[in-house]
Amino acid sequence: MQIDIRPMVLPAHPDEDGPAGDEFRLAHAYNERSNAERYGEGLYVNTPVEFLASLQPNADYRLDRLHAWDGDRLVGIITLYSNLLDSTDVVEAQPELSSALSAAEQHELAEALTERAHELAATDGRSTVIMSTVGAAEGAVTATSGFGGADPAHPEAAPLVRRGYALEQVYRVSVAELADLPDLDARLAAAAAGAPGYELVRWIGGTPPEHRPAMRTLYERMSTDAPIGNLAWEEEVWDEARLVEFERTVQAGGRTLLTVAARERSTGELGGFSTLILPLSGATARQHDTLVTKPHRGHGLGMLMKLDNLVRLRELRPELVRVVTWNAEENRPMLAVNEASGFAPVAYEAQWQWKAER
Repeated sequence: MQIDIRPMVLPAHPDEDGPAGDEFRLAHAYNERSNAERYGEGLYVNTPVEFLASLQPNADYRLDRLHAWDGDRLVGIITLYSNLLDSTDVVEAQPELSSALSAAEQHELAEALTERAHELAATDGRSTVIMSTVGAAEGAVTATSGFGGADPAHPEAAPLVRRGYALEQVYRVSVAELADLPDLDARLAAAAAGAPGYELVRWIGGTPPEHRPAMRTLYERMSTDAPIGNLAWEEEVWDEARLVEFERTVQAGGRTLLTVAARERSTGELGGFSTLILPLSGATARQHDTLVTKPHRGHGLGMLMKLDNLVRLRELRPELVRVVTWNAEENRPMLAVNEASGFAPVAYEAQWQWKAER
């Protein structure tokens, strides 16, 4: 196999004629096939418009996407995200290897893609690489968090093990089928009755101006309160411009944010929030962020907000019949909420970390 790794050139629009448009459409088909193999059919689907929007530059991070070719065959991809506002010594990467390759070819390609990621990190002065690969509930290697594992011989993981990466964290990918939850309204009523000191505030799209100061604080707390294991993520600082840009990016390509927040009646303080990303089309919504800050825990707010969003989803977009979510395997309180809300695991993702010697 003759591997040629080069940057992807983005077209102006999905239907553009010429080499950039042809490569984009090939990459979109590859991405959809890769997602189906990793998560299951229909669980992580992007229209060409959504896919192109997800590759656009923004103010929060730089995205580099490299395509690996064997002649005219697209056989592999690695996508690198380099934060621009915080954690600026970290680059995050995810490889996608063609399942049409033999095991030996996959190992060869993974080694080449990992080497290229390290070259780019060094050129950019980034001393930490976080690589996302296939994970497992249990494996020959256990995450340093103590929850979840991975197969060190898997083609995506093998070059990381050789370089001395540590398996720091494993994410559980879970799905809730709304058809399996006929008692959603009763569950929501019970959750609301269990939190009488709180009321729910809801909106669609970007955060209304009156709630932006509170949501900025909540997103900052996401960077400290959510479990990250030993991953080298720094505490984040959010101003209004960052919040607006983040919500613009998440909703690019025709997607919509559905948000619910829990407001304490006595103080007016927002104690937590939960968001869904509604796609332009398809049948699956994506659970995005959910947080209950430490002073407001113990009232069942996570369950209340997630159930409220599921009920709203059923009413607003009945064609979206399922929700997919990612959670750290050691985040047992949130996983317990998910399981009680009808989510079941379908896949796992491993987070490996390498740090340059100083």
